[in-house]
Amino acid sequence: MSHWRVTSSFLLARLRPRLPQTVRPLSTMNECRRNITNITANNSILCATSISKKHLFLDKRSMSDRSEDSKDVATGQAITNPMEPTAEDRLAIEERQNKAFAFFTQTLQIYGVEELIFCFNGGKDCTVLLDLLMRYLRQENISSGDIPMLYIKSGDSFPEIDEFVERCVRNYRVQLVQYEGTLKEALTHMSADLPRIRAVFVGSRNTDPYCQHLAPMQPTDNDWPPMMRLNPLLEWSYHDVWHYIHLNSVPYCSLYDRGYTSIGNRSNTVPNPQLRRTDAECVCGANSDAVCSCVSGGYRPAWELQDATMERAGRLPRK
Repeated sequence: MSHWRVTSSFLLARLRPRLPQTVRPLSTMNECRRNITNITANNSILCATSISKKHLFLDKRSMSDRSEDSKDVATGQAITNPMEPTAEDRLAIEERQNKAFAFFTQTLQIYGVEELIFCFNGGKDCTVLLDLLMRYLRQENISSGDIPMLYIKSGDSFPEIDEFVERCVRNYRVQLVQYEGTLKEALTHMSADLPRIRAVFVGSRNTDPYCQHLAPMQPTDNDWPPMMRLNPLLEWSYHDVWHYIHLNSVPYCSLYDRGYTSIGNRSNTVPNPQLRRTDAECVCGANSDAVCSCVSGGYRPAWELQDATMERAGRLPRK
């Protein structure tokens, strides 16, 4: 496996021999590989090039096939759905998927694949976006590594989210572009480091804060880096998201099994109180497995939330 980092003063590539390199790197990475000049004592490779990437962290890894690893990516167990979608739900999700694929086709009529990136935060909406986009790319015989994944890492993030992002990188064979800071800061740095990127896929839905009036293709505000924001999931509901995940056996972050419905950072997110189990609900059979969660104060999984307007009830107010 190869591991690329671009730091404040040089382009760094770490070689990890336990996995073969299979993902095609960015054009700047190709240039770097042609200019390798020195191998240091810690097995790092320094690239002597005039390109200076001050903010960018690139993590490029070879990954196993999605169908073989789908159980491992979530929580190690098969994904089950106690709230089975109806036939009407299935038709609605099929229509949602077809519209998303049509949106991707329209996008590629406007932008080259090398001009695109998708934003991923490990949440359920972005997970659906990732799976839809990767399925579409396979359908069109486009490499999953051609559209990178943008992840904004926080020192306050849940370890489960960071781990899930890492597993998605391996699982879907995507190239990770990682920054720290806010989304605006990340896009600013990315625009400097990867000026070819002109549009970013985002997993926003119109029920999210400040997203009520977004258009499917929405330019960023004037004080943001100039870029087109691509929103293929705007019309999806909370339950659409979970129906898609269950109907397609899409791996998801394990926090959703524990009552989290909208995940931010550790300091501002708790399990949704709407999903707290009562004593009457908490009845596990003697043969129940370890994920029963029927303990005092336990929570039902995220997809059992009945009132979608309470999706963010587990988000704490800003201080």
